[in-house]
Amino acid sequence: FFMSKNVVIKSNYLIEASYSFTLPEQRLILACLSKMDSRNKINKEVTITAQDYANIMGFDLNNSYRELQKAVNRLYEQSIIVS
Repeated sequence: FFMSKNVVIKSNYLIEASYSFTLPEQRLILACLSKMDSRNKINKEVTITAQDYANIMGFDLNNSYRELQKAVNRLYEQSIIVS
């Protein structure tokens, strides 16, 4: 369960795109989206620390590092467009 009160409402496009992502990648994308405020201008860059990720996902810090490493390695060469 998620310990954070951050809310992400997924569009059908995001749901369909998520089928091509691993679970760690999906979690990282959702963690990033949860830090954005849709009422404000979209940031070009979002920073998620291992501690942020642990807090959002309810993981301990060691698991957070491992999970982030898995996701970042695969997402590094991909593009994600938020509109």
